[in-house]
Formats: sequence, C-alpha cells, structure tokens
Amino acid sequence: MVKKVKNYPRTNKGVVWQKLLGALYADIGNVVSNEKLMKISGQHNYARRVRELRAEGWDIVYSASPTGYILRSTDKTSKNADVYINFKLRQKILERDRYTCQLCGHGVNNGYPDGESVKLEVDHITPLKQGGKTIEENLWTLCSHCNAGKKSLLDYPETIKNRIISLNLPDDIREKLSKLALQRGETINSLILDTIRRGIKELE
Repeated sequence: MVKKVKNYPRTNKGVVWQKLLGALYADIGNVVSNEKLMKISGQHNYARRVRELRAEGWDIVYSASPTGYILRSTDKTSKNADVYINFKLRQKILERDRYTCQLCGHGVNNGYPDGESVKLEVDHITPLKQGGKTIEENLWTLCSHCNAGKKSLLDYPETIKNRIISLNLPDDIREKLSKLALQRGETINSLILDTIRRGIKELE
C-alpha cells in the first residue's frame, strides 16, 4: 500500500475537483468506489471530473473490479496547457452555440420539461485521448445530461436524432462543416440540417 505523505494534493480547477482529489487521497493506493465519488462530488458526471484531474497530471487510474478510481501517487506530472479549455475559449464556444446544448437543444432560456435548470458545459467533439485538440473546431456546448450520456437515443425527439447522427460524420467532412459554421456564425448541426433540407428540395 502507498503511504500518505505530508503534502496534501491541491488542484486549481475548483471546489468539486478538490473534493474528489481529497477523497482519493484519503484512501490513496486503494479503490474509491464510484458511488462514494458521486456522493462526495454531488454530480452524476463525477467520472468526467476525475478524468479532468487525470488530464491535469494526477496519477489516477480506473478500476473495473471493484469499480472506482485509485490515486496511486501525489506526484503530479506536468501537462500541456493546450489540452485545457480556458475561460475565454469556453465563453466563445458558448456564445457561438447560443448557450444551447448541441444534442438535445435545451439551453439557459429553454429548460427541461420537468423544470430542472440546464447546466451547460463545453467539451471536446473528438476526445483528447483519441487525438482531439482544444481548438474551436473541436469544441461544442452540451448540457450536463447529454455530456454524461444520461439519455439514450430513444429519449430524443426525431429532430434531435438528426443532430446526433452528425456525430458519425467522417472527420474531414466535420472539419469542413466546422469552418463553414464558424464563418457563418451557425452551429454545425444547424448547417447540416439546412444542407439536408436544400438537398431534399432539389430531389423533389
């Protein structure tokens, strides 16, 4: 078992991240269950917060059995600052996407049917671990529900399913669409739908 050290680990990412890091440190070298991390963080997307801590340089690994996460060391490795979404870039993406989730269509002015407020996050389209970069073309706005994969495809209306299909586009096409969307001040999904509508009219 790894022994605790005097230097308590600190993160500058925020309160939630610090709570998670503290919980992992309190049982360093051992598995901290998913249930415990969810309760401590108060978020259903706690796993993403843990991955962000790992991206920050903390030696955290996932355990499949029992399920949870392990902090193996308090030694933090340096990471490339380019992987982080800074505040200025985050605001730019939110404004570009009109403060609206690009999957379900809910936003700050259009809450969920049950009255729950919408929490928006900016995330990578192509994940960092798959070679994605922290650039405007690879970032989009998602609500916390969609970002955590809380809903299944069947939960969305037909119009929203069309948006989800855009995720499966080849990278070269998505890159071209991203550039066009930025030039026109539109979202990728709205550009795709407009293109499809024009194509259908031509076929009729």
